[in-house]
Amino acid sequence: MRIFWAVLIVILAGVGVVVFTGGDKATNTPAVQTAAETQASPSTTESDATTSPAEIARETASELVEDAPALDESDTVDAPVIEAAATEIAEEIADVESTEAETVEADELTIVDLTAEDIAEATAEAETTETDEAAPGWDALSDNATENTEEAATEEAPAVVNLTITETDEGTLQIGDKFTITGKGTKDEPYLVPWDFLVAIRQAYSPREGRKDIPEHFAFFDGKYISIAGYLQFPLASPEPTECLVMLNQWDGCCIGVPPTPYDAIEVALSTPATQAQKFAVEGRIVGKLKIDPYLVGNWLIGLYLLNDAAVDVSGSRSAEEVYGNTPSQFLPGQ
Repeated sequence: MRIFWAVLIVILAGVGVVVFTGGDKATNTPAVQTAAETQASPSTTESDATTSPAEIARETASELVEDAPALDESDTVDAPVIEAAATEIAEEIADVESTEAETVEADELTIVDLTAEDIAEATAEAETTETDEAAPGWDALSDNATENTEEAATEEAPAVVNLTITETDEGTLQIGDKFTITGKGTKDEPYLVPWDFLVAIRQAYSPREGRKDIPEHFAFFDGKYISIAGYLQFPLASPEPTECLVMLNQWDGCCIGVPPTPYDAIEVALSTPATQAQKFAVEGRIVGKLKIDPYLVGNWLIGLYLLNDAAVDVSGSRSAEEVYGNTPSQFLPGQ
């Protein structure tokens, strides 16, 4: 019986090596290796993540061979028994190979499917992120300004206070108890409007704070001719400018003075081009038809007052050298 088991061990080792290592390796590698030779084999390294079936078969066969008793010369082995055992072992090895191959193939298919889904999801997320972070244009900035202003205005805007306009016996206009304005509102007899009246609109009209209605005592002057004195600023690059700014505060367009706001500056459209003397004047008086036309970006007020069909009078005004650092002239507001 010992002979029978020894023969089976040898057959198991040989068939395992042939099946798992291929014909070439079977030719160059002994059918049975000792445990010491297996450990010394250069193909076995610490970096191997798993052990192949062929290596398991060789190690098992080596251990069995070492434990098997030596054969006597008188012992014999039945050939049919050996052939039957070899056939059974070969079938079991084939089943193991088939199962392992199917498992590996299934795993590989699963990995490919998951990778494709991951790539699709990552691509969609990247496109969404790129769209969300796109730099906004002017329209988007305006919309954002409007939305932010509306969110900030949590309290209800105060009601607009309309002052009573009364014509006195002297032919002047009395606006509430604060302002007195002379004139008829015509081109020949314009209303003499002081700056403190025009600037006072900021108390009632401020779109950024939710106050968007023009008070009636200001709207009354819309379309009327007014006369107002102030500091002038022409576009010097134009040889014959047809527009300018008239301002409450002194400003040279760059570094000297106070930059204007929509409440204390008026955009002027001249009926005739300015002369050289007018172009370089620093102060003067403007007569023109008033138009109250708010210019908004979102809820931010950029411009408010316009004067059309205007004429400029700079007679008696001072030069730039005289104005900067000196006392105001007769063209100051209210004079």
